[in-house]
Amino acid sequence: MSPLLPQTPWGGDERSDLPEPRLQGVLSREEQVGRWEVRAAQWRAMELAHAVFGEGARGTLLGIRHVGGLRGLFKLDVPFHSLDAHREKERAFLGMVDADPLMRRVPLVFVFGADVG
Repeated sequence: MSPLLPQTPWGGDERSDLPEPRLQGVLSREEQVGRWEVRAAQWRAMELAHAVFGEGARGTLLGIRHVGGLRGLFKLDVPFHSLDAHREKERAFLGMVDADPLMRRVPLVFVFGADVG
């Protein structure tokens, strides 16, 4: 009888070239602090997005780095009405991000998506 789950990572054979998934081990204190800094920046970015784009803005943190120049990838889905209005609001949002001390200390990369619903 064959098992329901593959015996090797990614369902490959024993010599698979694909990376082996690993469970996240216990994080060091530095990693914990770094992750919480990114989470704080995520929450602050959402506050700024709501201030500029309205309550319809939704954000998703797609990646976290606990150290380095760019600390996370943040996707923002914002209400979209026209390209000119969107560009103006995007400039206002990025200006607020640039002026915010937390956002300067923990920089995120923003990817904007349009919510036309």
